[in-house]
Amino acid sequence: ARNSSEQPMVAVSTLLVASAGALLGGALRSPATPRVGAHALMAEEFKVGVLALQGGFKEHLSAIGRQSGVSGMEVRTAEELAEVDALILPGGESTAIGHCIIEAGLLQPLRTFTASKPVWGVCAGMILLADHLEKATGQPLIGALNIGVERNAFGRQIDSRFRQFALSGEAADAGVSDRSYFIRAPAVSDLGEGVEVLASLPDERVVAVRQSNLLATCFHPEISNDDSWLAFFLSKVAGVETTSEALPPPTSKAPWQPTPYDEGVGTTAVKRAFPVFQQGGVIMDVVDGEQARIAESAGACAVMALERIPADIKRDGGVARMSDPKMIKEVMAATSLPVMAKSRIGHFAESRVLEALCVDCIDESEVLTAADEDNHIHKRPFNIPFVCGAQDLGEALRRIAEGAAMIRLKGNAGTGNVIQAVRHARSVFSEIRTVVAMREDEIFAYAKRQRVPVELVEQVKAAGRLPVVTFAAGGLATPADVALLMELGCDGVFVGSGIFKGENPARRAAAMVAACAHYRDANKVAEVSTGLGKAMVGLLEHETPASVAALLDQQLDGKALRSAENAIGGIDASVAA
Repeated sequence: ARNSSEQPMVAVSTLLVASAGALLGGALRSPATPRVGAHALMAEEFKVGVLALQGGFKEHLSAIGRQSGVSGMEVRTAEELAEVDALILPGGESTAIGHCIIEAGLLQPLRTFTASKPVWGVCAGMILLADHLEKATGQPLIGALNIGVERNAFGRQIDSRFRQFALSGEAADAGVSDRSYFIRAPAVSDLGEGVEVLASLPDERVVAVRQSNLLATCFHPEISNDDSWLAFFLSKVAGVETTSEALPPPTSKAPWQPTPYDEGVGTTAVKRAFPVFQQGGVIMDVVDGEQARIAESAGACAVMALERIPADIKRDGGVARMSDPKMIKEVMAATSLPVMAKSRIGHFAESRVLEALCVDCIDESEVLTAADEDNHIHKRPFNIPFVCGAQDLGEALRRIAEGAAMIRLKGNAGTGNVIQAVRHARSVFSEIRTVVAMREDEIFAYAKRQRVPVELVEQVKAAGRLPVVTFAAGGLATPADVALLMELGCDGVFVGSGIFKGENPARRAAAMVAACAHYRDANKVAEVSTGLGKAMVGLLEHETPASVAALLDQQLDGKALRSAENAIGGIDASVAA
């Protein structure tokens, strides 16, 4: 049904691009005097930071790169914050970002910064700016904005959509876009002194506000093919005059799909938008509500609910199926994070059950026993996103063609051995570099060999990456493993057995989150890796789970552990060579 809407979608996308261009050429080029005062800095010196601990920070940096006279910068430390003149707090998981803020020692520096400098909070960023939440969660707040916020005010991912809203105040005068993506979005629950309403929905829920040097929106212009709200922030709030380059074709930017013309649920773009805000994060396997709470406290951006973690599935053998809905509901009730769940390859009936439970994402997983030897699930008719595994670029594009909104590089789940995750990451990213270097007339033969639509290959060539968010998985057991896969080019990681089969699961989980956020900082990775205790007993490629089952259940230390591992497997000669 969605295929019939492609032309209107493109038409409205073009209209939005034209509107944004007209806006930047007119009203926003001659801004009113900002309340915080014009900066004395020359425009070319003005630096906009984007908090880059977790979430959709890359999309904001891309948008900043299209504006003249300003430059963008990732911010992960207090030292980097001190270098910028304005800041964007991006969408993501607010609990994960809040955990990373505390871990990085950024809370007080952010409070000082927001007291006087221009700041724009988007979705999770709005939550962090608020001075209180509708339901107390213990989440750290910067507290600079005199509003209350209700988290996930519109429901779960299945309720996410592209919505239109009414503009008011300065936003109406500036003519910014009046439609955008709402992805597991919050809403303003009450307004304090000095807060101006800029946008509200037909049901009168407030979705954009300004308070002096602070701007906050519940929605995501950065993935809506819309730079008008960024221009508004720079002009009206920060006092910087800019002009903007033409917006790129929607298929070459997140979520790599034309802006829809309606407000329907389950569109390709809505489903692809969900993983955009998982970027830079760790998704953790959990088997009950207690583990889900541990994961949330450790800074996970989402959890995967399953009855047995992959290491236990491998050890126990037999047929592995979808988890009991009772357990999935328990996990959903225990955490405010997005909850994912697995179904068997080709088992669309299991996936329909998971959709009925309103999980936020379905993993069509090779960890479970396949239900169909030939056919994967037709994922396009579902209203919630799917993540699928892939070992190479061709497999990834075939899954995307079926409707996958996210790719998980397979690795070898439950082994604690990162070698296959590295192998699959290098395979996919090296193949992407090959496609980027191809002549235009070579991509047709490549698409034919890979058995994928040529349009997907064209998107890879234009964007220099997969047309969906890409996470690593399978065998990550240490913070250094996480840093390695992030450095290779992954957008985030899945971790399961590596946490709960090692010592100190809560500390290990938090360490992996820190390594994901600060993967370029070897000192930070060393710091969080110190004193974690033993990692899980892993499997070499030639070993079977049964050969180390006894080790998995024993408490062995130091020399005894190494001796036991060597006795059953020794060094993998193929790797050593």
